[in-house]
Amino acid sequence: MKNKKYFLRLISFSLSLYSCGNIENENFQVKGKLSNSKGEFVTLVNENSSEVKTIDSVQMNERGEFIFTKKVPEKGFYSIRISSSNFTTIIADSTENITLEGNAQNLNDSSKVSGSPDTELFFKFNETTKKKFKAMEAVRIQQDSIRKVFEAYMNNIRDTLRIDSLSRSLEPVFNAYSANYRKQADDVAAFIKKFIDENTHSFVSLAAIQMLSPNKDIAYFIKVADALSAKYPDIETLKDFKTYVDKEKKLAQGMPAPGITMNDKDGTPLSLSSMKGKVVIVDFWASWCKPCRAENPFVVSIYNKYKNKGLGIFSVSLDQDKGDWLEAIKHDNLAWKDHVCDFKMWQSPVVAQYGFTGIPFAVLLDREGNIAEKNLRGPALEEKIKELLDGNP
Repeated sequence: MKNKKYFLRLISFSLSLYSCGNIENENFQVKGKLSNSKGEFVTLVNENSSEVKTIDSVQMNERGEFIFTKKVPEKGFYSIRISSSNFTTIIADSTENITLEGNAQNLNDSSKVSGSPDTELFFKFNETTKKKFKAMEAVRIQQDSIRKVFEAYMNNIRDTLRIDSLSRSLEPVFNAYSANYRKQADDVAAFIKKFIDENTHSFVSLAAIQMLSPNKDIAYFIKVADALSAKYPDIETLKDFKTYVDKEKKLAQGMPAPGITMNDKDGTPLSLSSMKGKVVIVDFWASWCKPCRAENPFVVSIYNKYKNKGLGIFSVSLDQDKGDWLEAIKHDNLAWKDHVCDFKMWQSPVVAQYGFTGIPFAVLLDREGNIAEKNLRGPALEEKIKELLDGNP
């Protein structure tokens, strides 16, 4: 009985050390000390898949200290959370012992870390990009202010001469802000690319690349995917990323458009490649698609305006009934000759080839048959067509 009491006292003494003193434990994965804590629970979460997985969860002591001893399964992104809106993200692997400091009421902006070189680099990258995006947002707010002033003036003044005068006064200012915003956006993109060039083999580049567009910057996506996959061949996150990049690069700007060969209205095979030498709108549509039918008058107007300058349209229908298809072509005055359909609807191979999930969907090709843009509509589409026809891609 005496031994049992002694054993209980040891347990009690150990607990008191944990709750009142400094946390000392060499067998840890992540430990931290947060100011302004109120005894909240802190959770270590796996962020490497769409499914949120909790690895460990502990309560801070009265000094704001906590410790996670459960190891992360592999190199990747993990969040340390107090709530869904109060967290910070780290990059960790199972060999690292990481120490975190910060403010429990605002982990995102206050966290500092040691013991993880990738996380330290990640925090520095985030700090720089936050400043750049904040500067861009300030310009956007100034633009919105000008727009609101003009709209309020229009709503209260019916004098068109005075409205035109104000418009002429504000337009140069608004355009200057627009030019400033574009310059800052270009500077951010240049910073991200330079960062990736200098840290290609770091996991931080996997976060940095998310700020670029695979359509316009596919070379950087390929660079990061190849470098990290070679360095960490067994990590599932990177395998998935490489699969994604391999798919995206087939449809990126400057890449040859995937080949399409289907029967035309007369049942004769017709290939997209036959239109090489023209600027081509590859237009995916169907007679049963109301948004497609609503878009057709604009497509017709664009074709009539630029057909003699080298524009062609290759219409790929997802129809199932030939009669409905032909009737829609006639009714909507789709006068160009290059119409094809395999009557397989969403099971048509072109759906997977071009990676779209809804129609209307359009891909614009340059004269060499390479992808110039995807899914532009309205004035943006016409502007790009004019650019390509004038030979200034």
